[in-house]
Amino acid sequence: MKKKIYFAIPIIAVALILAVSFYRSKEKYVRATVIISDTILNITAQTSAKGMEKLVDSITNEINRIDYILNPYNESSEIAKINKESLSGKREIPISDEMAHIMSTGIRYSKLNPSFDISVRPLIELWGFGVKENQTVPKQSEIDNALNNIDYSAASIITNEDNKKILQLSKPLTFDFGSYGKGYIIEKLKAIFEKNNIKNYLIDYGGDTYANGVNNKGNAWVVAIRNPRNDADGYLGLLESTNYTIVTSGDYERYFTQDGTNYHHIIDASIGYPTYNSISATIVHTNAEEADALSTTAFLMGTNFFTNEAFKYKEAYIVTPQGELFIVTNENF
Repeated sequence: MKKKIYFAIPIIAVALILAVSFYRSKEKYVRATVIISDTILNITAQTSAKGMEKLVDSITNEINRIDYILNPYNESSEIAKINKESLSGKREIPISDEMAHIMSTGIRYSKLNPSFDISVRPLIELWGFGVKENQTVPKQSEIDNALNNIDYSAASIITNEDNKKILQLSKPLTFDFGSYGKGYIIEKLKAIFEKNNIKNYLIDYGGDTYANGVNNKGNAWVVAIRNPRNDADGYLGLLESTNYTIVTSGDYERYFTQDGTNYHHIIDASIGYPTYNSISATIVHTNAEEADALSTTAFLMGTNFFTNEAFKYKEAYIVTPQGELFIVTNENF
C-alpha cells in the first residue's frame, strides 16, 4: 500500500471529534439529538421533520436491538449469556451469525496486536471501568490473575453440520466489544439511512462520526479534530469527509487520578495496565467498525502502528506523549 508520511508536528494533544457543518435556511437539513444507552447521538440529514422523526424511531429501535447483542451489562444480551456460559465451563456455545461477525472482527485484530485482546474484560472490570466505574489501581497480584484469564487464541468460531455458528473455547473467557462496538452500530445505522433513501447525512455517535454525501452547501462535510487539553488552542485540523468515517481513541475520554497519575480506560491486554504510547489516535476509513478497532489499536501501539502493513485505512493521525503529531495517508486506499 503506497503511503505518504508526514513529519512530526509539535502539538499539545489531539482527541475529541466534533462534527461541524454549515447551513443555509433555504435548504432542508434537519438536526436531531438522541441520548440512548448513555451515549449522545447527533444526526444531521437532508429530510423533512417527519422524515427525521421516522428516522430517529428506526435508529432508536436498532440501537436497542444491538444492545441485546453487544452490551455485557445487559443480563439478557447475547454477550452476557455467552460470558456466563463460558465461566460455567461450557466449551461450545451456539452464537448468532451477527455475533459471529462481531467476534471475528475482534479475533482478527487480537491476532494482529497482542495488546488488543477481545477477552480483555477481566481487566476492564478489575480497573473499575465497568458499569459502576469504581476505579482504583489494582494490586499486581490481581492484575496477574486477570492476565491468566485473557487469551483470544483460546476462542475460535466454527460452522457446524447444521450451518450454525459455534463459539469454541479451550478455557473460560469473558469478552468485551467496547473497543469497536460504536463503530459496528454506525455501520448498522448507515443501512437505515439507505433504506429511507437519505443520501446526505452526518452521524456523530459518541464522537465516532460518519459523513455521507454533502452538506447543505453542496460541499463535503467538515469534521474538526479538537485539542482537548486546551480548547482555546482551537483544532488540530478540519477534515473534509464524504462517505468516510472518522474515529478517535484518546486518553481523555474516561480516566481517574490516583497519587498524581492519570489512569485511562484503554488497557493493554498484554501487560494489564493502561498504555501510554500515545495521547490519541484518529483513523479515517470507509467502514466505522474497522475504524473503531483501528483507532484503539493505533492508540495502543503508538507510532509503531505505522510499521504494520496489515492495517488498512485512508488516513491515521497519532499524537505522541511528547506532543508530536504523526500523519500517514494511504494514497491507494
